[in-house]
Amino acid sequence: MTASNSPMNQVQASRLGRSAITFFVQPQSKASIRAALADGGYGTSFQQGIVNLLNELMAKQNREPIT
Repeated sequence: MTASNSPMNQVQASRLGRSAITFFVQPQSKASIRAALADGGYGTSFQQGIVNLLNELMAKQNREPIT
């Protein structure tokens, strides 16, 4: 196996051209955060919900949405 095609160099297609932002919450908070995002109409997954919530904020500030 060469360095260019080793598993460490492979990137999941949905992550190409993107970078990660990680934040930590208390384990008992995860369910209520997911419920709040879903109830607010932002989506049922953390990633989808946070991206939709941030896009709403970006729109209110006349900024370009994130993808």
